Amino acid sequence: MIWLAVVFALASAATTAVSTSTQHLATGKAPSGTGATGLMRFLVRRPEWLLALALGPVGFTFHVLALDNGPIAIVQPIAIMGIVFAVPIRAALARTWPARAELGAVAVTALAIAVLLLASDVRQTASGPDPFTLLVASCACGMAALAALVIAGALTRPVPRAFVLGCASGVLFGLMAVLIEACQLHRDEHGWVGLAATWLPYALVAAGLGGISVNQLAYRSARLSASMPVLNVVNCLLTLGFAHVVFREVPAHTPGSALTSLAALLAMAWGLWRLARLEELAGVPVADDDVLGRRHLGQPHRTARV
Repeated sequence: MIWLAVVFALASAATTAVSTSTQHLATGKAPSGTGATGLMRFLVRRPEWLLALALGPVGFTFHVLALDNGPIAIVQPIAIMGIVFAVPIRAALARTWPARAELGAVAVTALAIAVLLLASDVRQTASGPDPFTLLVASCACGMAALAALVIAGALTRPVPRAFVLGCASGVLFGLMAVLIEACQLHRDEHGWVGLAATWLPYALVAAGLGGISVNQLAYRSARLSASMPVLNVVNCLLTLGFAHVVFREVPAHTPGSALTSLAALLAMAWGLWRLARLEELAGVPVADDDVLGRRHLGQPHRTARV
């Protein structure tokens, strides 16, 4: 049921936003200069941080349920709205009002995603993906991510390196969503034992762990606006491509709908970039992993230069 998929996707985005924002709040209260051990000792004593940690799997479960009830071409763009929800949630936790610029970027991003979904007009087919096509496309994604890592390793300037790493993260996170959908379809047809005998769940774990690891490298290379927007755009484009080619989810094909979808993607990219840039200027990280990663390295979080 499409409406149920939309509800679960929104719940996943909102839950993830609450979890991330609450972790930001708790981590920001830690004493400056705290090392990895001291930081974790401080955080495990904070009830809000423990609650936020518990919400992480809840958000992932909502995401899985969304993909179990609707086409990936609808679910994945909605899942990106976590950063949109994070703006009012963080403001509520801090007992303040979001800035007008933030609200404007949120409005543009949310509207662009809504237009993208309406313009695509995706219809889910009853048949599952072709196993060979799925395997080839998944291997192509893995090779593309690996190539991006090699290119990033050869780059010396931090911003281009973070951009390329963001592309690699987007590929891996998009592939993870695709493999969740494929695992569910295979489980429905062959059961859990049949699923365990395939390559799908193991590739899913590898894509998830790889995406998280590469994302950390991107965050540590340069400012968040260099990697986070392209990560989400690549994620969205990849899943839309898989939806059409592998899962045979048929989108609208008129020239008008194609141009509208392209404009919506560009607007979404601008909104995501603007949100990341505004949070840098405010000294607020987009992802809690960035704070934890820098604290593990014994480095203070850097704000963007104006």
